[in-house]
Amino acid sequence: MSDTTVSRVINTCVLIEIGGHFVLTDPYFKDQWFFRTNEPIGLRPDELPPLAAVLGGHRAFDHWQPRSMRGYAARSTTAVFTASRGMTSAARRAGFDQVETLRWGDQRAIAPGLTLTCVPGQRTFGMTSNLYLLETDRVSMLIGTEALDQRAIERCAEDHRVDIAVLPIDGATFVGRQLVMDAGGAIAAAKALGAPALVPIHHSERPVPGLLRCPSGLDELRKLAEGEPDVRIYTAATGVRLPIDVDRHD
Repeated sequence: MSDTTVSRVINTCVLIEIGGHFVLTDPYFKDQWFFRTNEPIGLRPDELPPLAAVLGGHRAFDHWQPRSMRGYAARSTTAVFTASRGMTSAARRAGFDQVETLRWGDQRAIAPGLTLTCVPGQRTFGMTSNLYLLETDRVSMLIGTEALDQRAIERCAEDHRVDIAVLPIDGATFVGRQLVMDAGGAIAAAKALGAPALVPIHHSERPVPGLLRCPSGLDELRKLAEGEPDVRIYTAATGVRLPIDVDRHD
């Protein structure tokens, strides 16, 4: 059985099991009237296992709701890593004591045998977006946020080996400006990284006429993947524990 799993909570909120430890990305556990989704939130905070870390990709409301984790009992002892000081302040107000804003290139040992690297992402509308690389001696996983900048992906590929790419696919645009990687970009990124496994995220948002468009999604991703035998798509409903059977072979 694989010791690497991914459980989507909603949109970019993902529970990752890697190297015997659990990591959560972009906490979002409470519905907001202004953020409409096309699937239910898959887990409650009180259902989470003890976490090695919480990772915040960037401060947009659909990515960063640390207050929604108040049902998680280990807030005072769980490490939180963010992309900005504002995110760090919000996490502390939500009851997290061990919070750090990471700069691009920072690396931390977050659990025995598990390393976190803050990979350069992008800056859009004044917000910094981080990519995060989780590594054990067996497997590495890159977690995207908006991940729109393919140049950042290519630079990551020069410095790191990636086995599993967790990347957004809906190509969301706000008032006509693209903010998020689309399905074609996710396939191209997985290929550039040499990652045989692609886990799609950021495909839960419903469009808002005149403001938010989400032109890409799972159907397009699956069609594109048919012509890419070296990239396998892993997807499941929210709340479902999905094993990823990829191990490093050096």
